[in-house]
Amino acid sequence: MYWEDVELGVTTQLGAYTFREGEMIEFSRAYDPQPFHIDREAAKASFYGGIIASGWHVCAIWMKLMIASSEARRNADADEPRAGVSPGFLDLRWLKPTRPGMTLHYDSTTHEKIELKSRQDIGLIRTLNLAVDDNGETVMSFTGQGFWPRRPKE
Repeated sequence: MYWEDVELGVTTQLGAYTFREGEMIEFSRAYDPQPFHIDREAAKASFYGGIIASGWHVCAIWMKLMIASSEARRNADADEPRAGVSPGFLDLRWLKPTRPGMTLHYDSTTHEKIELKSRQDIGLIRTLNLAVDDNGETVMSFTGQGFWPRRPKE
């Protein structure tokens, strides 16, 4: 699939993930060692009233599921080109704490295509990426960006 073929408004369901307390603490000890992520007693006394997942953990699970989804699509269609690198993301929001036992459902919706004047061989795709809990409440959102190959000019 080329940049020209990407349809706006298409949502891809990436999958669901259930957060377990031990894993949340382990991730946070390694990458985000704030007391409300790693210490049960400190977390109880915090603003959150208990252990919550690092927002970076919530994002890392999105990435894991996005890569798995992309690989599955590529395995189903050998002609699908690999999307390029990302120049970064926009508007990351952690809207609700992720608590032990919560299951988040992740998706990605294409919402913008940008032609690059400096590079005629690639375009930019922007996606709205969400993690939603079982009650339908958005826990995390961000706008992702990725370079996609353009259809070769004949």
